Amino acid sequence: MKLQRRQFLKSSAVITAGTVLLPGAYAVTKANRPRYQIGLSQYSLRAMFKDGSLDPLDYPAFSVDQFGINQLDLWEGGLPKDKLDDKKYLKQLKRRANKTNVELFLLMSGVLDASPQKREASLKQILPSLLRAQILRCEYVRVFLRVPGSDEAIGLEASVEALKPLSDAAAEKNVIIAIEPGASQLSQRGAFLAKVAKRLNHPACKLMPDFGKLRNNVYDGTSAMMPYTAAISCKMHSFDDNGNQPDFDYQRLMKIIDKAGYRGILAIEWEGQKLKPIPGVKASKKLIEASLKSIA
Repeated sequence: MKLQRRQFLKSSAVITAGTVLLPGAYAVTKANRPRYQIGLSQYSLRAMFKDGSLDPLDYPAFSVDQFGINQLDLWEGGLPKDKLDDKKYLKQLKRRANKTNVELFLLMSGVLDASPQKREASLKQILPSLLRAQILRCEYVRVFLRVPGSDEAIGLEASVEALKPLSDAAAEKNVIIAIEPGASQLSQRGAFLAKVAKRLNHPACKLMPDFGKLRNNVYDGTSAMMPYTAAISCKMHSFDDNGNQPDFDYQRLMKIIDKAGYRGILAIEWEGQKLKPIPGVKASKKLIEASLKSIA
């Protein structure tokens, strides 16, 4: 699988997001997985990592035991700072994941600043994440794109120039950059990020819609990003009495994703305050499953 992906990254073909399955089943290869699988962002449990009640090494087993989720992303802020470049530690974390049949599909990195004055320094800060992801066998590295100004034409050119060397470096490490909305006015717009992906046209650079970070219109923004989407961040902030997310219509979002023909991971990212991490993730999972069932 790794050799095939390396060869694919070096080709000019369009990369299709990995196929996935719903919790409760596990598949060895992407080819025999059902269409969707619910994943979990480590950031959802940030309070537990902060207060020490959950050790990052126990995160894979904890996710399976508590939520029945075996597709996980990692957040660099949720790992010990002094262990980020410790290969032994990263390999130990990967072994823990393998032991529980967990796939670490993504590593959340930082911000790539596309402004000419900060581009080079910003790139140097992101590059170590590529090696970390390679050691962890994460397929994706999630990056925020900070675009200078509000002029779309200038921002588009700057974004492409900044992302090209990062994408080339990612391909060399056999990983794929996943750009998430946010960090600047232009990069909060799904349509703009879609233009960036289309102009760059790099097999090692894809997009990752985040419902909570798309501005103007989350539905139009998500739709625009879908042709270039590698994974999806299902942001949750709160729930009404019926278990629905009041910020946006999840059934409508799932219909957009379904209509686009997406096959991939729907990663829970719980950011709410009223519910603690465990009940927040469980409520998020329940809403995603209900939304998928409603469009089946």
